[in-house]
Amino acid sequence: MRFRALLSWLWPMPVDRFTTLHGPMEVRYEGGALVLNSERGNQSFGSLHRVWQDVFQRIGLKNSPPTSVLLLGLGGGSVVRILREELRLPCPITAIELDPAMIAAGNRHFGLSQVGGLQVIQGDAMVQIHALRERFDLVVVDLFDDLDLARGADSLGFAHALRDRCQGTLCFNTVGHDAASWARCERVAVNLRKVFVTVDELRLEGVNRVFIAR
Repeated sequence: MRFRALLSWLWPMPVDRFTTLHGPMEVRYEGGALVLNSERGNQSFGSLHRVWQDVFQRIGLKNSPPTSVLLLGLGGGSVVRILREELRLPCPITAIELDPAMIAAGNRHFGLSQVGGLQVIQGDAMVQIHALRERFDLVVVDLFDDLDLARGADSLGFAHALRDRCQGTLCFNTVGHDAASWARCERVAVNLRKVFVTVDELRLEGVNRVFIAR
């Protein structure tokens, strides 16, 4: 693996390919780092990892650490690794992930099964969020079908459910890569402004629009 990591500074080095509910995925080394990509974009530990690093820095998460985190959309585990290994936050993390193949890849390639205080619930976040009773200091939403928002993520009902589960800060990642996806980003913003007191927006990596709601 170390040899592949070194070669990946010259060109990407595939490690594993597998099929998920949303299509094929590939784990590979890029620039010395292990990443998870779909056919159209990064799903964990590449540009998406940089997005969440930037978001958490801008909201001052290290200086105001949450006591509990809800993560909707686990992927390969970028958010979990940032919270645990980079920010050294010990708070319990509840993650909801629809795709069992993604959970398996996170455990196999990115060590998620070894992370303490992480509870992973396999299921549809649009459904599972209504089964939760706890409220969380930090709610992170990263729900995609490849580059497009998951079905229902831009609904008003989902915004209300997020408000019910959030007692602090909500970070909602969206991607505007064409006219249709841009319109869905706008619907997310409109809905969040109906149920949260304040909603700010960060534009990152060219296409990511992350809404910070409190």
